[in-house]
Amino acid sequence: MLTLPDRLSNVCKAVYREPVFHQLIASREHFDLIVIEAFMNDCMLPLVQHFQAPFIYLSALPPLPWMLDYTCSPLSFQQFPALCTDFTEEMNLPQRIVNVFLNVMVIYYRNWFILPRVDQVAAEAWINSTVPLSPVKEIERNLSLLITNTHPVINYQYFKSALIVEAGGLHLVPPRPLPQEVESFVNGSSDAGFIVLSFGSILRGASMPEATRRIFVSAFSRLPFRVLWKWEDESGMTDLPPNVKLSTWLPPLQDLLAHPKMRLLMTHGGLYSNQETVWNGVPLIGFPVFGDQVNYVIKAERDGYAIYLNWITLTEDILFNAITEIVNNPKYKENAQKLSNLMHDQIDLDRPLERAVHAIEYVIRHRGAPHLRPAACRLSPIERESIDVTFIYTAVLFTLIYLIVCFVRFAFRKFSPHVVKVDTVKKSQ
Repeated sequence: MLTLPDRLSNVCKAVYREPVFHQLIASREHFDLIVIEAFMNDCMLPLVQHFQAPFIYLSALPPLPWMLDYTCSPLSFQQFPALCTDFTEEMNLPQRIVNVFLNVMVIYYRNWFILPRVDQVAAEAWINSTVPLSPVKEIERNLSLLITNTHPVINYQYFKSALIVEAGGLHLVPPRPLPQEVESFVNGSSDAGFIVLSFGSILRGASMPEATRRIFVSAFSRLPFRVLWKWEDESGMTDLPPNVKLSTWLPPLQDLLAHPKMRLLMTHGGLYSNQETVWNGVPLIGFPVFGDQVNYVIKAERDGYAIYLNWITLTEDILFNAITEIVNNPKYKENAQKLSNLMHDQIDLDRPLERAVHAIEYVIRHRGAPHLRPAACRLSPIERESIDVTFIYTAVLFTLIYLIVCFVRFAFRKFSPHVVKVDTVKKSQ
């Protein structure tokens, strides 16, 4: 977090140095709408003022704290855990204290330290502009829409304003047949079925430490299932069990998950893989690596269709027992199928892709749709959450309590009988 201002500053400088960027701002193009990725892409906000066009944010993540802030949504920190924590929606008092602190801190850290750095770099890039460049925070206040990759079946619930459109699952498409080589391998698993180990496109399975690799190899050798393992090193392994197939490339995950012999997905637990496993009713084992992944895996485990394994404590027996538990215990498959039915029922009725497209076209037709922005957008987070009002009420309450205590003490002294001590002196006769 502390390095974000410098990192984002470097990103902005790299973008502003690109010849294509200068060609863009020198052009006289007219745009009906500008779509900006919402995370770590604040450098693009000056384009909104430059082209005088409405803009929307598109986020592959659930709303981060500052996203709830600039969409003028209620800050649901009492039930919406920070993505960097392992909290759930049912937090005790210490957890809520930490969660509120982390989320509020992130909002003000962005406003006070990150965005000013973007302003500084952007001012240098637009130094020859005839129109003074507004601070990116002011430009951001004209946001028309935030489209998020969230779905109520998978993600924690949060309160949202009319500026937020949930479009989780818009990438889900009907499955396609597997390539013949892969189909032959998985069909050879008989009734046992097959499992998949893949860490997506961001993480390289071949980069795992040798000791960890041996844990997976040893555990897989004890399984009756066949295993498809995404392994980017073409040299392969010398100790590979016969039931394991390595591949530098796997078919799309949705095609594998839809196969009738699919039993389990082992993954880092990213949001897209969670959506795809639930959509197909397949349980998973999650190995979170960084960022928001632990949040999704813990939610999946809490929902009963996943097991969370920690890289630090991982052993061969722990991995083997987790795989056999999740495949042999029907509750994981049943819970995954239950959530799949809920997700299908909602998505089949109201397709998220069509919802997102309609929202975008609506913003274009109504020139930014400024009527969607609630009056709360003119308030700070403290005012929006009525923290200032709560503080005044608290001060009045304590003042009343203090006055009542003072009155009782005064009345007690005023009207209670005085006690007089009399010393008796014995006189000797």
